[in-house]
Amino acid sequence: MGAAAGTPRDASGGRHRGENTKKAGTIRVGVPLLRQPMEALLLRAAIKRGVLLVASNWPIILIDFAVESLCKMALMLPIVGGALMVTTVAGLDVGSVLAGGLLSTADVVIGSLTNVPVALIAFLAAVSLVAVGGEALQFIVKAGTLSVIVQADRQAGEVQRMPLGSGHLRRAHVFGLEILVDAGRRFARRGIALAVWLGAVYALVATSYLALITWDLPGVGAAWTPAWSAIVLVATSAAVVVVGGANVAYTLLRVVIITDDCDIRTAIGRLGRFVIEDARQVIGVFAVIAGIELLAAAVSLLAAAGLAPIAYLPLASLIVLPLQAAVWLLRGLVFEALSLVGVAAYQTQYRRFGASRWPASAISVQETDEASPAAPPAQG
Repeated sequence: MGAAAGTPRDASGGRHRGENTKKAGTIRVGVPLLRQPMEALLLRAAIKRGVLLVASNWPIILIDFAVESLCKMALMLPIVGGALMVTTVAGLDVGSVLAGGLLSTADVVIGSLTNVPVALIAFLAAVSLVAVGGEALQFIVKAGTLSVIVQADRQAGEVQRMPLGSGHLRRAHVFGLEILVDAGRRFARRGIALAVWLGAVYALVATSYLALITWDLPGVGAAWTPAWSAIVLVATSAAVVVVGGANVAYTLLRVVIITDDCDIRTAIGRLGRFVIEDARQVIGVFAVIAGIELLAAAVSLLAAAGLAPIAYLPLASLIVLPLQAAVWLLRGLVFEALSLVGVAAYQTQYRRFGASRWPASAISVQETDEASPAAPPAQG
């Protein structure tokens, strides 16, 4: 009798789970209505899972690389314009100003315009406008690629425990243009708002830094002149740490917003709990990906240094330029892939962390609205 009574409940439970799983596969983004508690993966397993998810949906690497390259090219315009203005006014050589790259050029322009506040403000406003717009565009496009990772993570099962093979990787392959377009439309407003907040942090850091290093510079005979270098070093280090922390928080907020399809305020609260309660996982993923990126940067520098002497040989530039372009392209794709692996590892750990913590009704209004009227109510 007990078994007979238990059978309908088991069948119903299985039917409910099947319907929820099916619905989760057809929604554009969001989370399953019925969440089961899941344990966090070990760091090695999380990184391996991230590698497999990204490899199974490799076109997202090309998309993210293309949009980042486009935004960097757009950011060059105001910086090059500022460099031309400085060279015209100060009589400097354009080649020498632009030789050090974007950051060095921007530093030269800012230093040269320190005594002309109006021009400096105009230059910073132009750079900030392009940077915020580029960041908003990146969020919208990368919302689609991250949505691909989210859906792949739900569909792949425990792929990190399975032997490597095309059959297992095929389970994690969900890439489709419809996912990218739909996610771009859905998260556009939140992406713009988050980009504006990130730009405000950048502006605050830049303003504070410039105000500190340009205000009341010590004279030649000032008593605290020897300490000025230390002050500048501390200010620079603090600015780098704040900007780096803002970038990490921005990436994690992207993960929370797109995984849970929630607003920014809700995402901030959930991110706070995730970072505090599961700090070991967050720090571990960051440390591993940062270490691999440093190693990749060292390898790329060695490759560039190896090609540099060849450029001085007669007619060798015809060979070196294509090789340098190939190294630049390969380096960009490798770093983009590593970044996506880190995002995928964060996402899978966060999804497991939040599976038993956030009420299903508060996770995705969109998913609840799209549920069929005939479907049973969410449980748990």
